[in-house]
Amino acid sequence: MQGTDNWYMRIPWRDRNVVTAVAEWLRPVRWQWFVTLTFPWDVAYSTADRKLRELINGLERFHRAPIAYVAGKESRSRHDGSRVPWHFHLLITSRVAVSREAIEALWLGLIRVGLQSDADIVRRSKHAKVEAYESHRLGPEYCLKTMNEDTSDWYIHRLEEFLPGIVGPSRPNHRTVRRKKRAAAQSAVIASQGDTARGGRRC
Repeated sequence: MQGTDNWYMRIPWRDRNVVTAVAEWLRPVRWQWFVTLTFPWDVAYSTADRKLRELINGLERFHRAPIAYVAGKESRSRHDGSRVPWHFHLLITSRVAVSREAIEALWLGLIRVGLQSDADIVRRSKHAKVEAYESHRLGPEYCLKTMNEDTSDWYIHRLEEFLPGIVGPSRPNHRTVRRKKRAAAQSAVIASQGDTARGGRRC
């Protein structure tokens, strides 16, 4: 992530208030990674979305656990008038430790058809930049910094399983009910493991 003051203070103050409010709403989640995903070609809008879905599906299969994320999708104009291709900034978490190597390998596998030149292959690690999330940094704000712009978009996934206070659907289907039960079971196992590691005992 780049330095804080420059990009944050460039957001118009009205938009910055909205970004800050949404970021504070997301802050209680125990995020694990701040991830920047780029493409080695000028990707189409729908293709970028599909690649992101495929990445998350792959991570959930690999870890056998739900993955939650908030993602900002950007495509901005440079000072010279040229356009920056679509790319993502996202925060990722799960009830298990998400593998940095899995994120990198899965993403590079999804964009490998675009890695055609020697220069692209040398720079391939830059297409999946995975940084440890630090709560004192403005990770949520950075992901959402363009959320008020017409040329950008943002997405959330499975937050109801990780963010306190989100109400689920009023008429959940069987899949939603099963997912909720699995999440509760995983939480119980993790809590039990934590008590054992601390030498504690559950009543």
